[in-house]
Amino acid sequence: MSGADGAPALRRLTWRDGLSSLLGIVVATLLIAYGLPQFLDTSWSQIGTQLGRVRPGTALVMGLLLLAGLFSYTWVLSGSLPGLGHVQALKANAVSATAANLLPLGGAVGIALMAAMFRSWGFALRAISTSLLVTGLWNVLARIALPVVGALVLVAGPVDAPEVVVRGAWVAAVLGALLVVVAGVWVLSDTVADRLAAGVRRLLGMVGRTTVRGQAPDRLLTDQRHRVAHVVRTGGLPMALGMTGQFVLLFGLYWFAARVVGLDLPLAELICAYTFRQLLTVVAVTPGGLGVTEVGTAGMLVLLGGDSGAASATALLYAIYAHVVVVPFGVAALVAWWLGPSRALAPGSAQEPSNLRT
Repeated sequence: MSGADGAPALRRLTWRDGLSSLLGIVVATLLIAYGLPQFLDTSWSQIGTQLGRVRPGTALVMGLLLLAGLFSYTWVLSGSLPGLGHVQALKANAVSATAANLLPLGGAVGIALMAAMFRSWGFALRAISTSLLVTGLWNVLARIALPVVGALVLVAGPVDAPEVVVRGAWVAAVLGALLVVVAGVWVLSDTVADRLAAGVRRLLGMVGRTTVRGQAPDRLLTDQRHRVAHVVRTGGLPMALGMTGQFVLLFGLYWFAARVVGLDLPLAELICAYTFRQLLTVVAVTPGGLGVTEVGTAGMLVLLGGDSGAASATALLYAIYAHVVVVPFGVAALVAWWLGPSRALAPGSAQEPSNLRT
């Protein structure tokens, strides 16, 4: 849902959203409760034994790694929205992540909440829209690029994997690299952008349409490209460093989880499994990919030589931090913002603040 200048507006949730959320949670629960031990040929007794190795000290270290990863991402948000403070970015990121983890396809709700928080802090609608456009593209490309790295490690590194996994890695590497290159060229090249616009115009003509979101495709794509290119030129370096730092720290959390539960796989194999997990978060339709990512990642770890019980415990322990531990922070940030005086300036308020930042 969009408001003026293309900035996403916070829509009201309906009973359909509640039902969709409930169904998503049921699917995720079934995948974890029954699918995980069934597909991985293990048992909850074995998984529980591996998880029993976690001690308070190690749990605290893992929590600190999670918070460090979330804080690293604040450079991505502040780079895309000049003037945004790191504490504000941390709050918005925690709220958005919580929505994504609780709702099927909750990323859209998370984006709307983030836009409302930015608006209430005095940022202009167009600046918010540009920030959300850039960070959305940044996240998708990063999660596509990561499996390319994992695939290269798999096909060129010291990894002994089944032939079907190696072939899949080659396909993932080629397709992922192609998508990243196309996106990069679209931002940098006028010629490619014009041809893409012409292609979109032809496709719309085939289905009897001439506009996208009420605009001509040429104008829409050109406008978005210019906005993305401007932000990348001015904030690309801190955004790249922030995204890299986040993934390094969260991979550290993943590595730590594997070692805690006794999964004895080399670093290269863990990199492959972690990058595969990030790809699954893009395509999965359960809340935050919960259930799908755990079964898929644990299966990859087993294919790479890991014990099924330890692989399942690794996937679950990481999920606890990625999906559960972050929720209290997000809820607290949302409540504090909702009850705060600045929320009156959120999108849809009757009056425009006089100190809007551009």
